[in-house]
Amino acid sequence: MEINLKDILERYITTHDKIKEAVKDLTEDEKSFKPAPDKWSIKEIINHLCDSEIMAVTRLFRIATEDNPLLLAYNQNLWAQTFHYGEIDDELALLIYGLLRNRTYQIIYKLQPEVWAKKAKHSERGDVTFFDMLKFYTEHSELHLKQIQEVRKLIKEKS
Repeated sequence: MEINLKDILERYITTHDKIKEAVKDLTEDEKSFKPAPDKWSIKEIINHLCDSEIMAVTRLFRIATEDNPLLLAYNQNLWAQTFHYGEIDDELALLIYGLLRNRTYQIIYKLQPEVWAKKAKHSERGDVTFFDMLKFYTEHSELHLKQIQEVRKLIKEKS
């Protein structure tokens, strides 16, 4: 199945609302529940999504404006630990994530078609295009939405 730009953009912009809906009635204790010692809580997932979106916007903007930029990977687990994802405001993180998504969506819609094929070099993934990275971050958020839904299901089963 070929994934087209319209589909990606629709999925990119709607994921925030789906995540917001998935967490809207959870208590702080529920959002802090860890399904296993090495798994993230919903609170940690949301804070990760916020920081990941900051990286996404930076990477997409660099690809759009630079010639074959180098995109450095980062250790998401180290960020979660160092920046105390389980202790900081997840509602603020979700708001920022949504604002970034909405603004970036508006910008992406205005880009010239040739930008979609512009390339970058990712330190782990190798050669990537603007479209590849947009698709990756769209799917990344969808994956974490499913993860949130699974943790939510576990929370409801144990209560």
